[in-house]
Amino acid sequence: MATNYVSKNASINESSIVKNTEIYEKVKIGHKCRVIDSILSGTISIDEEINLKESSLKGTITISKNCKLYGVSIKGNVIIDDFSSLWGPNISLNSNEQFIRIGKFCSIAKNTTFQTFNHNTKKVTSYFIGQNLFNEKWENETVSKGDIVIKNDVWIGTHCVVLGGVTINNGAVVAANSVVLSDVPAYSIVAGSPAKVIGYRFSDDIIEKFQKVEWWNWNDDKMKKNRFLFENEIQIEDFDKII
Repeated sequence: MATNYVSKNASINESSIVKNTEIYEKVKIGHKCRVIDSILSGTISIDEEINLKESSLKGTITISKNCKLYGVSIKGNVIIDDFSSLWGPNISLNSNEQFIRIGKFCSIAKNTTFQTFNHNTKKVTSYFIGQNLFNEKWENETVSKGDIVIKNDVWIGTHCVVLGGVTINNGAVVAANSVVLSDVPAYSIVAGSPAKVIGYRFSDDIIEKFQKVEWWNWNDDKMKKNRFLFENEIQIEDFDKII
């Protein structure tokens, strides 16, 4: 029989299904969500129609509507926007004071790691000696180049690593087994360690059109009216047919 632990400070919409899950602190679960076999702790807002399975969330986290998360570990400050899919297992998102921001309609594959901070190599030892020997929290044992920002319609393949201070721009693709250390241009395809541009998804004129129309910000009704745009491979003349 499925059992849950739910904090008195938590809020779960009656239309949502929660099974085999522990919920601590200020967690809010919205309309028609499914939260299965997971642990949630912190100030967490889960919007509507979200599928969350076999995941651990701890920190200050916002997940917007229609997202899918399976086998994901999140620690720290994280924002995930509409319709993004983090489909593991073994996806790890870790931040300290910095943020990890993931835009709309992103696809993130299994065994992928985002980390905003690293060991400080300028000290006597890169080991966390303050924490593990002196039993103290020393802020300068880690260093960071800043937030990780994943914009919209980004696909990150399996076994990728994305480090702090990086922005992956709209429509980009990160090939499997890549290590992203610097910004990724819009609609580019990058691969390798460190990741480098190996091509672009579209011609410059089509990329310019996509950046202008920003389809990911359309409401559901407009997307359905322009279904043709999503059904087939894109042609430049298709942009003139948008209603």
